[in-house]
Amino acid sequence: PARPATSRPSRFQAHLADSPREVGSARFHLVPKIGWDEPLQAMGCSARNVLKKTGDEWLPEPGTPHGGCWLLPASDDASVQIAQRQGALRRLGWRLLTSEAEVVLRLGNKAMLRDYAEQSSLLEFLPTHFDSVESATYPCILKSATGEFGKENQIVNSKEEVVQVAAQGLGAHWVLQELVPGHVEYSVSLLVKEGRILLALGTSYDCGREIFVWPHVRNVKVCPYTASDDELAAMSSFLAEYSGICNFNYKLRAGKRKMSIFEVNTRVGGDLAGDVPRDEAKRVFELLDTLPEGAASSAGPSPCAGRVGAGGEWDDPLVIEPLGVHKYTLVYLHPFRIGLRDYVRKMSLFRTEGLRVVMPHAPKRHITCLRGQEQRSWYDYLSDENGDGEDEVDEATLAEARNYLSGLLDAERARLREGAEGYSDGGDGGDGGDRVLIGGCSQGCGVALDVALRYPSRLMGFVGILGHPLSVTPRGQNLEFPLHFFNGANDKVMRWQWVEPMVADLTQSGHRTVVHGPLRGVHHGMQRDFEATCVRTALSACEQ
Repeated sequence: PARPATSRPSRFQAHLADSPREVGSARFHLVPKIGWDEPLQAMGCSARNVLKKTGDEWLPEPGTPHGGCWLLPASDDASVQIAQRQGALRRLGWRLLTSEAEVVLRLGNKAMLRDYAEQSSLLEFLPTHFDSVESATYPCILKSATGEFGKENQIVNSKEEVVQVAAQGLGAHWVLQELVPGHVEYSVSLLVKEGRILLALGTSYDCGREIFVWPHVRNVKVCPYTASDDELAAMSSFLAEYSGICNFNYKLRAGKRKMSIFEVNTRVGGDLAGDVPRDEAKRVFELLDTLPEGAASSAGPSPCAGRVGAGGEWDDPLVIEPLGVHKYTLVYLHPFRIGLRDYVRKMSLFRTEGLRVVMPHAPKRHITCLRGQEQRSWYDYLSDENGDGEDEVDEATLAEARNYLSGLLDAERARLREGAEGYSDGGDGGDGGDRVLIGGCSQGCGVALDVALRYPSRLMGFVGILGHPLSVTPRGQNLEFPLHFFNGANDKVMRWQWVEPMVADLTQSGHRTVVHGPLRGVHHGMQRDFEATCVRTALSACEQ
């Protein structure tokens, strides 16, 4: 677990006293300074925790060895700062192994981790999350979404206790989650490059009682621990696009020994800094030092290389070619923040007889309602209603996306006219659009519908999954083709109580809406096979 920064395991005290103090320049600087210098020096690999900022920057020491010194985060805040300023830090001479800031945030922030798990179908590895004090099962755990070293973790026994502590409410500031019993908690530190685990070192903490919350425990028995292949596979599933050192804190549920992950720390943790045997901990730093300079960059390239720039350049789409001959095309938009990495891993789910699937990649934008955080998004969000209603859309960035996506539709229509089986643009006056569908999931649903209803040519159909029509999208245009909506009865992001009137408004405006649901048991964090099934259902209906 992420112990208080100033604590040190008693079993290392004698070893530290006998360890020679290193002199000369460090090879690894852990920042900020939080009292870890002694156990780091005991590794004997020139790792230090003494550096202070000069102004707004961490500056390399004079006499830094040839090839540079590694700058590593020892706090969550430092991990975000290093990710955000990696270009400037490298120009100062630092070596880094870090990721895009959005990747660091979605793992290190406890509220965002839960959202990411839901969107990536990984909730089975987290404790049950309670959205309100009324829905919680007490006793349970209350923790700060951005707290470090367990400082604000506590067991709460009633909703009154939650309200007393979490005056700002649950969500962005506080997380309320299931109290998982078990006298042993595990912490596994990982060295990760581009989502691949290079080295794992585990530690078990036997607290001698079933109910506890770190760090409010004493007389802890600390032992080395080897994570199972299943545990490593579960941790790996969270690490797409991540590069750096991190640690996972979790328990194993009784019986099935299923992981229940409490948090991910995107930094060097207290376990690696002080509890892991020094020779073992040294292996992490020495392996890091063998990585070439190119590896000390942000996470590896996405399936679609490139970025959106001032000139309006977009990433290349992911294309899934059809089984058999090409008859139809679906342009399909991913959800907010997710990107295409998970779709690349699960491309086979979307491969369909006769259907070419084109998945564009949303640009990285600064999101107003998230205080300027950079996320993959089809447009800028001006407000966040936390699932209680439609978020406010920035129409300028929506128009930018619409223009780009309309160009994709143009290209796919042309491809179909030129080579699709059985297609003729002769007597029926077809222009290719009658073989093209557009759709998307969550945010991608609303954007896809906006494009479809404004597009100058008739399309084959629309498929919207766990999303809603945008209020800014005009009604009463392009009435000829069907609009398929798949919504979940248990969706707490796109709640049916406010989505349903928006879909009904389309029907009243003359559109051919086809509503599948709301589907029982379906929430916002569905799996990709659910999306693929929805796509095939809509395609089959549109073919008839």
